[in-house]
Amino acid sequence: MPFATESQVNSTLKPYYPDLIDLIYQAHYDWAQSPFSASMQDPKVRATLIWNQFLARAKKTFEGREGISVQVMRHWQGLVVGNSFFVRMKKGTNQLLSRNYPTQAALDFNDASVDLFEGVVRLELVYTLNDLQTEVDRIVIAQRHRSKLLWSIDLLDSAEDHGQSVISLPKQPTGGTPAERMIKPKKPTEESQVKREANDGRT
Repeated sequence: MPFATESQVNSTLKPYYPDLIDLIYQAHYDWAQSPFSASMQDPKVRATLIWNQFLARAKKTFEGREGISVQVMRHWQGLVVGNSFFVRMKKGTNQLLSRNYPTQAALDFNDASVDLFEGVVRLELVYTLNDLQTEVDRIVIAQRHRSKLLWSIDLLDSAEDHGQSVISLPKQPTGGTPAERMIKPKKPTEESQVKREANDGRT
């Protein structure tokens, strides 16, 4: 049945929560360190690169592990856990909803009453960014039904409650866009300084 409860999801996915947290932080770190972050023209570029790095790292992390693997189901790529859950990673809005172009396939994926994968429950691993768009702010596992969340599990709160460790990555410089942080203002020349002082002395 495509619907699931929080307790059902916790009983299967909980052992993997620390890995899922680490993978999202690592994927975001890959983006922040990439040469594309300074020249980003559209936030979709960032979301796509983080998605790509999440899957690439997940394949290595879960290789040989029992009960979890990266698989393609139809044309969606994500994690299959316990042969019962399919989890796709997405950037979310402040309301923890992923954004998708409303094709029929996208609408069907978000409709929990539609059985796409022969009984496998579809979930989303959603992350959000802070107001400056510089750091991961929230990470949740959620089940969505059309335009609403049925429930969500905050993985960062779960990690704190159970003493799970979160990887420590170097802090990225904050303040302004990556491009603004790379462009340093020119120091005033002696000639321009003299002109500025002369202009300041005018009445």
